[in-house]
Amino acid sequence: MLSMLRRAGKVTLVLGLGLALSACSLLPAAKPVQSWTLTPDLTTTGKAVQVTDLRVLRPQTQDLLSGSYLLVVPEGQPVSVYKGARWSASIPNLWRDYLVTALQQDSRFARISSDEVRVAARHELVSRLDAFQSEYRNGQPVVVMRGYLQLVDADSRAILAERALELSQPAKGKEVAEVVEAFSELMATSTREIENWLLDVQQVDQSSR
Repeated sequence: MLSMLRRAGKVTLVLGLGLALSACSLLPAAKPVQSWTLTPDLTTTGKAVQVTDLRVLRPQTQDLLSGSYLLVVPEGQPVSVYKGARWSASIPNLWRDYLVTALQQDSRFARISSDEVRVAARHELVSRLDAFQSEYRNGQPVVVMRGYLQLVDADSRAILAERALELSQPAKGKEVAEVVEAFSELMATSTREIENWLLDVQQVDQSSR
């Protein structure tokens, strides 16, 4: 397996080539596939812990959003995919793992886990992801994220807070790398919004006790 790794900020591209076929094979050679991943910046705030014991669940999705395709919606056309490109993991796992990593690196959050490891947690972040794709608007791609968040008490299953999530980020161009870079910026923005929301909910919860 040949591979090429390019690191550009928070975006990683892995170009994989299929295993070489024998000379007598009648099958065509596998075409290269670009595999992209998103990684948050390695940053900490140096501030005191405010939110603890939170489990981030894999978001609920439907149809193509459950796979690893880079989705695109041309103007006036149904959902399609970028040919020869995919995410390094399914979209729900990519979104969850990015958020977990970002929270674990922020000093204001402690004991953050995911549903991959079933450790004890007081709260769970339940989410639904309705859109994670680029949409062409006036001839230019804009990456969008739409969904819904709920903070749930892990024991009583009561909903403590909830909110909609709807964000967009124009891409600098039509190339796949430029679209992925816009996704990277969008994920960073959404993570900041979710962090601030969790901190606000925590402050309201403490003041009501």
